[in-house]
Amino acid sequence: MIKGINNKARRIIWTLSAIVVFVLLWWLLSISTASTFLPSPLQAVEALFRRLSAPKGMSHVGISVFRVTFGTLLGAVVGTTLGVATRYVRAAEIVVRSVIYPLLQSVPTICWALVFILWIGLNGVAPILSVMVAVIPYFIINTWEGMKELDNNLIEMASSYTRSPFKILGKVIMPMLYPYLFAATKSSFMTSWRIIIPAEIFGATSGMGYRVHYAFSNHQIDDVFGWTLAFAAILIFFDYGMFNFIDRKFVRKWKPKEIKPL
Repeated sequence: MIKGINNKARRIIWTLSAIVVFVLLWWLLSISTASTFLPSPLQAVEALFRRLSAPKGMSHVGISVFRVTFGTLLGAVVGTTLGVATRYVRAAEIVVRSVIYPLLQSVPTICWALVFILWIGLNGVAPILSVMVAVIPYFIINTWEGMKELDNNLIEMASSYTRSPFKILGKVIMPMLYPYLFAATKSSFMTSWRIIIPAEIFGATSGMGYRVHYAFSNHQIDDVFGWTLAFAAILIFFDYGMFNFIDRKFVRKWKPKEIKPL
């Protein structure tokens, strides 16, 4: 029966089946253990809706979304600038390759979060900076890889029309880097949601991570699972919804199609 449907419908069926199996196993495990530390799926969903419907409940979700988005945007600007600079400035290439990239890649993000908390205090800035530092390496490495694949013939042709490196960068080089920057944005955005949780736990008084810490401190296990479900739902929405849509409509659309042999 499944063989008679198209690939898209088949993927939807398999995805829904996997979700049903996961929820069923979770429910069976919760009733078999009968532990207060493992609520059922229904209890977790009820706790989530109860918190979201409370005053300022949705504001915590909006705050976390803003921090992730703004931190990723800052990281994109800094990382892309550093990656592009390595093509034009020899000193920048040495510094980025030998100091900045290894430092940001090797130091755990939670360490940066604690440092920012010590410097700035408990506010919304420390989580944003933590996200920014965590995603910069994604944009540096993807920009490097994109620079290796640039069409030098196209750049030379553009140089015959203008001598301005900024025009060539904006009109020729950056459009060729769009697929690489999109890949970096998708990977870093997913990573940002995993970083914002500990960053808000240690360095914020609002946001979804703060609510998870509050629920844990007060032994509200249902709320902990509920907020965890909210994180999962947001990640699924952005990964399989928004980013897949952008990929289909604006990224893959311009890739050359494979020519089938005669």
